[in-house]
Amino acid sequence: MSLKNGERWAFREIFETYQKKLYYFVFSIAKSDFATEDILQEVFIKVWVKRETIDLSASFDSFIYTIARNHSYNHLRGVANQESLKKEVWRNLKYYNQQTEDIILFAEYQDIVNDILEHLPVKKRSIFILSKQQGRSNQEIADLLNISPKTVKNHLWKTLQIIRLQLQPYITDTIIIFLLIFSLI
Repeated sequence: MSLKNGERWAFREIFETYQKKLYYFVFSIAKSDFATEDILQEVFIKVWVKRETIDLSASFDSFIYTIARNHSYNHLRGVANQESLKKEVWRNLKYYNQQTEDIILFAEYQDIVNDILEHLPVKKRSIFILSKQQGRSNQEIADLLNISPKTVKNHLWKTLQIIRLQLQPYITDTIIIFLLIFSLI
C-alpha cells in the first residue's frame, strides 16, 4: 500500500529486495552488463510509474519478473534490428562503392578502346562502330558499305583481335569477358 501512495522508502525497499535477483535474471537473457543495467533501470522506472495500478492481490514477483523479461526481450529485438540494419547499410555501401568503381573502370576502358579504334583503318573502325556501338546487323552494315556480310564478319573478327591484343596489358580475362558482354569490344 505504501508504494501505491508514492512512498519513496517503499520503492527503495523494493529496489533493494529485487535488484540483485533481477540483475542475474536479466543478465541471463541479455548477456551484457551494460544492457542489463539499462534494462533494470527501465524495469524500476516502470514499477514506479505503474505503482498506482499494481494489483496487490496478485504476486508482485510475477509482476516485476514479467516486466524484466519483456524489457529484456524488447532489448534483444532492438539489437537484432540494429544488427540487421547495420548489415543492410554495410551491404548497400559496399554495393554502391563497387558500382562507382565499376563505372570509373568502365569509363577508363572505354577511353582505351576509343583510342585503339582511332588508330585502326577507317573501314575497320566504321564496321566496328556500326556493329558494336550502333547495334546494326552484319547484313545492314554490308548493305550500307556495299560489301559482303562475310567481309563485315572478317573485319569485325580482326578488329576484335586487335582490341583484345592491345587491351591485354591493361586488363585481366574477366574484364575482357565483362567488356564483351556489354559489347564494348
